[in-house]
Amino acid sequence: MSIRPTFLLRLLAPVVLAAGVIVPLSAGVASAATPICLSGNLQFDYQSAEAGTAKPTLTRAARNASVELWGREKSTDTDHKLNADTQLTGAADGSFTLCHTPVTTTTMDHLFVRFATRNNQVWRVADSAGTVYTHTTPTQTNVSASVALGVVKPTAAARAWHAFDTVNLLWTRRANSTTPCWTTAETTAATCTTLTVRWQTGSADGPYYDLANTVHLADADPDSEHTVLHETGHFFQNRLYNSTFPTVTDCNPHYIEKASSATCAWTEGFGDAVAAYLLGDNRYVFPNGFSYPLTAAAGWHTGDHVQGNVAGSLLQLWNQVDGSWDRTIKTLAANTPATFADWFTNVRPTATPPLSTTGAALTALDSHAVNYGPTVVDDNAYHALSNGGGVALQHGGTCNVVLQSVAEFAALDTSRASQRWKFTANGDGTVRIYDSCLVPLYLTAPTTAGGQVLLQAVNLGAANQRWQVTRNSVGTYTLTNPATGFSLDGNATAGQAVTANTASATSTSQKWASVFTIS
Repeated sequence: MSIRPTFLLRLLAPVVLAAGVIVPLSAGVASAATPICLSGNLQFDYQSAEAGTAKPTLTRAARNASVELWGREKSTDTDHKLNADTQLTGAADGSFTLCHTPVTTTTMDHLFVRFATRNNQVWRVADSAGTVYTHTTPTQTNVSASVALGVVKPTAAARAWHAFDTVNLLWTRRANSTTPCWTTAETTAATCTTLTVRWQTGSADGPYYDLANTVHLADADPDSEHTVLHETGHFFQNRLYNSTFPTVTDCNPHYIEKASSATCAWTEGFGDAVAAYLLGDNRYVFPNGFSYPLTAAAGWHTGDHVQGNVAGSLLQLWNQVDGSWDRTIKTLAANTPATFADWFTNVRPTATPPLSTTGAALTALDSHAVNYGPTVVDDNAYHALSNGGGVALQHGGTCNVVLQSVAEFAALDTSRASQRWKFTANGDGTVRIYDSCLVPLYLTAPTTAGGQVLLQAVNLGAANQRWQVTRNSVGTYTLTNPATGFSLDGNATAGQAVTANTASATSTSQKWASVFTIS
């Protein structure tokens, strides 16, 4: 059974600032008189799906949120906004200091602070009517000196504030823009495209991104920062592509662990990777607190049509090979690859400096069952082979059985000689495949479809020990015995038999990947 619910990216065929910068919190109207200030820190309570299914209540700062000083000097005046410039809560701690110098009196009759789930023209969280959420502090009366309000917390719509602050995490790491905007395509603050996150209590509309700069979240979706960042990641990719998002096919439904299409796996895998990278983990967390690791396990398929394989590959590249995601983001601001293969093969080399497509970069992909490297044939290396599920092809009974055995699935263990296989070419376009045991045994096709593959001593004249290696477009291999027409197959579950069956181009269990290589 698939784990992922139908998270539909709805394609159905993942502040005008005069100076172009965020204005720091500072005094309002200039005057020789002493200003009166209200200061404090904006925080919010939230339910954390990332902390587990109990979703405990945690607290953190609301950063880069709109903040305004309101009030009136005299009782006969009307309360109005007092600070004319654009102000945001502190980027690190949600702090604010807003000041006004009375003109007609020495005290303020009313003084209060109003916050909103809006960051100028960059992003906002709004209800179905398009109204942003606000919180207003209690009114201070007859104020003659500055007041420290301490910690200020909204009393309603905490999930709106949680969603707002989660988007802030992506915005602060967007890695390609020198303006407040999302991408280099928008060169001045006046041209920023605004992301709208649509949420309200009780909503069932979400989660998805609608390609019209709006992320839709259902009632509990903001509890999962992975969900918010996944969907916002779709918006971010669309902005990087300057609204030329790929035409995505075969994506309804889509699942982390199963094959869909090249375009679906690329866009959804990118969304998953955005969330996990920014949150510093390697998983997807659902709004109910259930988490799903982005590493192969029971039920996983192989190849680059699997969004989990794409996400896992991206994360390993960013964290272990490239040093960060910065150069990837910059390449996507200048190119519009529709698939992971296109990005890896053609776009990575355009980075400054170029991102590798060899060595450790290929190894990162291999570990997530995506093979773009040189052929496994005659490479003088041994390979761990998997057709999914986090398991590998193994010499039955391990290397202790030396005369004849069978092929079986076992949990991947790259230290085992019984799980390492070498491909040596014959002179007729076929190969012999044998293990690295002290006395190697060779893969031998059964005589009937669905039969278990045997392991026997080498017989150079045996047709059933000759295999044809075909590289697939999805980054996998099909291994077929020409004499029988059977392809290596089997239910990728530890303890089950590795079989050979009638060749099928659509069979995911006949797509094998080298997930580990050793010379």
